[in-house]
Amino acid sequence: MKRIIVTAILLLSAVLSAQAAPHHSRKAAKPRSSSSVVTYNRDSSDPSVGWHSQGAVRVCTNDCDNPEIPGSGFTCKNVQVFGITMRECDNSN
Repeated sequence: MKRIIVTAILLLSAVLSAQAAPHHSRKAAKPRSSSSVVTYNRDSSDPSVGWHSQGAVRVCTNDCDNPEIPGSGFTCKNVQVFGITMRECDNSN
């Protein structure tokens, strides 16, 4: 019985402290500039990271699964999903 009471008190204090936390005033959302959209279409200047053209072949060195590395061709932008800012990357070239 004591465990249940202690658990209930802990949960109640966590809920009350979360409600008592200061809330930041919310301002109207400003329109995002185009600077939040980036297309990684240039080859990497660093030969140890990113995509490069070697002869007629496209090769990647280090972090090849990352769409935000140089030369990947992906266009990435900030999006809001359920109030959380996320990055969305698309390669529709």
